[in-house]
Amino acid sequence: MLSVLAANALGAAQQQAYGKLSVLQAPGFSTNFPIPAAGDLHKLYSPLPANDTGCEVLLKVAFSSVNPSDIHPTMAPSGHFPKPMGSDVAGTVVATAGPCKRLKQGDQVWGDIGANAQVAGSGARTKELGAYAQFATALEGQLSRIPAGMGLAEAGSLPKVALTSYKALSWYARFGSRPNGTRVLVLGGSAGTGSVAIQLAKRGFGISTNVTTTTSAANFEYVASLGADTLIDYHTSDWWSVLPDGSMDVVYDCVGESGTGDRAVAKLRAGGSYVTITGELASAELPPQTEQHMFINSDTNLASAPLLEELARLAVVGAVRMPRIDSTFSLEAMDGAFNRSSTHHAVGKISIAVPQPSRETEAAAREAWRR
Repeated sequence: MLSVLAANALGAAQQQAYGKLSVLQAPGFSTNFPIPAAGDLHKLYSPLPANDTGCEVLLKVAFSSVNPSDIHPTMAPSGHFPKPMGSDVAGTVVATAGPCKRLKQGDQVWGDIGANAQVAGSGARTKELGAYAQFATALEGQLSRIPAGMGLAEAGSLPKVALTSYKALSWYARFGSRPNGTRVLVLGGSAGTGSVAIQLAKRGFGISTNVTTTTSAANFEYVASLGADTLIDYHTSDWWSVLPDGSMDVVYDCVGESGTGDRAVAKLRAGGSYVTITGELASAELPPQTEQHMFINSDTNLASAPLLEELARLAVVGAVRMPRIDSTFSLEAMDGAFNRSSTHHAVGKISIAVPQPSRETEAAAREAWRR
């Protein structure tokens, strides 16, 4: 997400990253990506959130992770290359620019910088990105301090899936007003969004719930440890055949199989909500007093700090963590990480360990932000 202006401003200051050096080049690893310049985000993207303070933060990235949306992200064809890819970020604040109110040099922070945005001037739709790099820049409003007791690797695995599932359950499934005894079906309980959703449904909103989830039998112990009560092996049983119609208050779809929408709404009882992050809505008429929603987390995460702070609070009390890192890859091995994600058999999250820059490179980046 680096402009040509940024490359010129920093001259020889370069970093290791995975992304696209030009619009015509395929994504790949290189040591020749420029380090972000102060002010790039406000020059490149418009409009930004109304509560944006104008503060930008330069991070030394320690860890990121792989989400399905990271593999083929939307990139506008001009105006912002070279461009590292990647959304989840955990690292240390190296420098700040603008009227920063919350964060300072040395803070360890986490966030999702894979926001959907528009290129200033053209209005072209693109993604912000930048986490698959030694240095990344973000709006202060996208970041929060890492929860106490959480390591950088775990922190780099959580932001996108945690924000997604928290919004799904609180904004769209109305967990804030649901009573004790709420029955929840999470489709795809062993992957990232499902892993977080089970925990949030069970412990994140202060109500007693019964959580059913689908996964393979090999992952039963894992999803049970997250809080799932009823387990359905999708290899041997169809959830829509096993579960009675009108038996669920919430169905949260993290998988996106064809036909899920119509099958899901049939399982809802009065007051029920079907929420999907994959786009598979019901085409049939909904049962009385039920609702359905499809949403994209990246449309609403240019100002995620308040939600990240709430998730940090929940993490401290054990209500949301990432207990399983499926595998860890380096920036140079990103293609292998993407291949692993594409199997749809990863349990928890795929972590990306980012090599730390030399002291000289970090000093050059910090100095550039002081200009």
